[in-house]
Amino acid sequence: MTFYERYCALCAERGIKPHSHKTTDMIGITNPLVTAWKKGTMPRTETLEKLSRFFGVSIEYLVHGDPDRKYTDLKGVLNSDKSPEEKRELINNDPELTDFLQMLANREECRLLFHLSKDATREDVELAAKVIQGLRNKELK
Repeated sequence: MTFYERYCALCAERGIKPHSHKTTDMIGITNPLVTAWKKGTMPRTETLEKLSRFFGVSIEYLVHGDPDRKYTDLKGVLNSDKSPEEKRELINNDPELTDFLQMLANREECRLLFHLSKDATREDVELAAKVIQGLRNKELK
């Protein structure tokens, strides 16, 4: 099943039409976006987040058809009173991922770097890492 087919199925579950202006307005997307999805284009991260919240499913479900459709509000989880162990369990039981997400939730400068690098190639990221490491080494001298 393609992303577009999953989107249409979710709309059908809610009794709404995928291309109607009412639907796109409720979700906060545009009709040309839906048309692009029908042609095989994948939505951007921000759009996936909107769809995930609106339909109450995970981004993994929207993109890959992951059978665990449950939506998890990661920012809510990270900022909750849950213990670190409970947070890790909710975030794929991955301590490193949990730490990274916590850092992104709490440090604006890290979020800025993440947003700037989301469309970067591997080479771009490696070069940026070298530049940052060079700046750190310069500060230590």
